[in-house]
Amino acid sequence: MTKNNSFRITNKLPLWLAIPAVLIVAGLVLFFVLGFQPSATIADSKSLVITHDSYVNISEDLQDRFLDVCRGEIDEAGLQFIDVDVAETETGGQAEFRFSPETENGTLETLKTNILAALAADEELQRGLYDGTLHDNVSQYANDYIWRAAISGAVALVIAFVYVAVRYRFSMGLSALIGGIADVALMLALVLILRIPVTTTLAAAAILAVLYSVLVSCVTFGKMRSLLKSEEYASMPSADAMESAAHAAVRPVLVIGIAAAVIFALLSAFCGAAVRAFTLPVVCAVAASTFSGTLLTPSLAAAFRTCGDKMRAKREEKAKLLRQQEEAARAQKRSAAAKKD
Repeated sequence: MTKNNSFRITNKLPLWLAIPAVLIVAGLVLFFVLGFQPSATIADSKSLVITHDSYVNISEDLQDRFLDVCRGEIDEAGLQFIDVDVAETETGGQAEFRFSPETENGTLETLKTNILAALAADEELQRGLYDGTLHDNVSQYANDYIWRAAISGAVALVIAFVYVAVRYRFSMGLSALIGGIADVALMLALVLILRIPVTTTLAAAAILAVLYSVLVSCVTFGKMRSLLKSEEYASMPSADAMESAAHAAVRPVLVIGIAAAVIFALLSAFCGAAVRAFTLPVVCAVAASTFSGTLLTPSLAAAFRTCGDKMRAKREEKAKLLRQQEEAARAQKRSAAAKKD
């Protein structure tokens, strides 16, 4: 347990507020100038879907060959695809190649014919029924879904504030509320700054960010409360006790944050674009909440406690002064009564 920490956390609150504020402002500028970067799964595009029937055994070893044949024909046609999504279906499997919306339908029809012919003639792939279809994809942002997610997130933050305030302290509940709002705003700012492709799952990622922020706040303030209740910390000055408790809460928050970031980063690395549109914003949320849980919210709680201590001291000083005035008045009355006698 470290009491004398060379690096002070709680007295750097202006810095911990300035860092997310700068990033959030930068994110707002990008939002109004460029908006979010839409994922290829929802951006305007044209798709060529190549399917195969279930009896065509496309094993893992042959999956690369299946895609290589398709990519080879695309290269020969002088085209470039934006993204490819490989998936299993009820009747077999498919590979969906997405192209720019400016790509001519006639060009894609010719490409479809060439790919199907190449697949049927390939000796490494089993002979079977292959088919291809063309689709026009028009981006649609689910505004109603996003607004509902925003309302759900706001309700979750209020519930978190009440829970933390009742279970721990009012100052900690207020810190958790401010930290949760900052975490979601910082997550969205990072998504905008890093130009991470997003879909409507961004709303779900924002709700998860709120829940993760609440979890981190509970871990942080739970650790701090258990230490502040001990006799050792109770004998320390309030500012030093909050500083030492803040340092003690760093390790569990970092362990949880690193574990969560690794899990979602691995999912992003090995899954398709649709999954990455959810997991990458969640990684940003984990980073934001880890920053908040280790630096921002403990500093806010310490600042609120300091303000509370000062207000309490002023009330006690005012009450003491009032008592002194009352005692002086009573003494004056007694002195006047004695003179009359």
